[in-house]
Amino acid sequence: MKMTPKSTMSGTRPNILFILADDLSYRDLSCFGQVQFETPNLDRLCQTGLRFDNAYCGSPECAPSRGSLMTGLHMGHCRIRKNDSARGQDHLLASDLTIAEVLKKAGYTTGMVGKWGIGLPDTEGTPDKKGFDLAFGFYDQGRAHTYYPHYLYHNSEPIPIPENYGFDMETTYQHTRTPAGLHVYDDEGQLIPHGVADPKRAKNSEDLCYQKAIDFIDQHHQQPFFLYYATQLPHGPCITSNLGQFKDRPWLQKHKEWASMITHLDRHVGGLLDRLRQYEIFDNTLIIFASDNGYAHWGYMGRQKYADDPLFRNKGPWRGGKFIAWEGGVRIPMFVHWSGRISAGVSYHTVTLYDFFDTACDLAGVRNPPITDGISFLPTLENREADQQKHDHLYWENGGHATHAQAVCFDQWFAYRQHPNQPAQLWDTKNDVGGEHDVGPNTLTLFSEF
Repeated sequence: MKMTPKSTMSGTRPNILFILADDLSYRDLSCFGQVQFETPNLDRLCQTGLRFDNAYCGSPECAPSRGSLMTGLHMGHCRIRKNDSARGQDHLLASDLTIAEVLKKAGYTTGMVGKWGIGLPDTEGTPDKKGFDLAFGFYDQGRAHTYYPHYLYHNSEPIPIPENYGFDMETTYQHTRTPAGLHVYDDEGQLIPHGVADPKRAKNSEDLCYQKAIDFIDQHHQQPFFLYYATQLPHGPCITSNLGQFKDRPWLQKHKEWASMITHLDRHVGGLLDRLRQYEIFDNTLIIFASDNGYAHWGYMGRQKYADDPLFRNKGPWRGGKFIAWEGGVRIPMFVHWSGRISAGVSYHTVTLYDFFDTACDLAGVRNPPITDGISFLPTLENREADQQKHDHLYWENGGHATHAQAVCFDQWFAYRQHPNQPAQLWDTKNDVGGEHDVGPNTLTLFSEF
């Protein structure tokens, strides 16, 4: 009988840093093909880590994707299945188990910084009630559209930011709908926020969240920790504290802002990595980077729906984008880094964000972990592909504003239907990456078991 090699990583209890970008397009990082600007800190992590080239999110929109990540459940089982959940219809309940609760019980100190979106204030689904010792940022994802909020939450307590009082969010929303852009920047490229009494004192929420993440590492570097760094960046509307190196580029204003937002994220990642090195815990920290859903850039640039950007070409080759459960809506950039433990390279193992739950349990040595829809990808991290369990299928539903859309992926086959009563479309993603040719009209039987 063939013996399966024992994992050398299981139960090693590394620190876990999960960096979740918001609406990052597939080719927004230079390590994924962006040529108009560079992301050096993320590039180094990716190039010295393991890149997953068949990576999927749990949903093609923000809130359910985050719910899936936190609970390890796909859209057939996860309580949060559409963005309306963030507007009060649904939220995580006390009975919904998160990976933070599991890791906390296993002895980890847990922190969530940034955008939560799956439990409004005064509900049982807030992050500080779902396993996080520290919860700082936006509980309501709608409020996370502003980078100059009047307050942020710290463990369910609103922390006022009077320096931002008066900020005119309506002008920022109009900025998205105006081709030329409406934001004002001075000769040095510094933002002059609309409506703020003293623009020089205005505080960018990403800078505040980054500092809170740094503080978390400062306070807990001597014990195993899980830090969920759920940045807003680069979710629109496009706005940045400083246009920086892009100030004088012959680009549209929103192109300058988008590039600046992503390099802003890259700088913050670099700062987090420097802090880990300062405390000599970089080599004992597993770092995962991913985006929460597929291509959304078109919505901030006023382009035809799902059209690629003519300058950045950041969409990726797949059909569709955010809000629809086609490949373009659920394909994401993702890579994992653990210095000295994970070999650099590219994996074609199909992985999804809800696999993180099982993988983290494996790393933490959790006994009798809860049943989820995920599969630990620890064997792949250890270059033991022969021992890697694989998904029979991936499943999505309610992909956006459709009444009850469903999608399922079997290896190279991707099927989608707008409603259970409508016929399915089927694409061969290996031979038709862009999903241009439906090879299975009326393939309703594909969904019969879901």
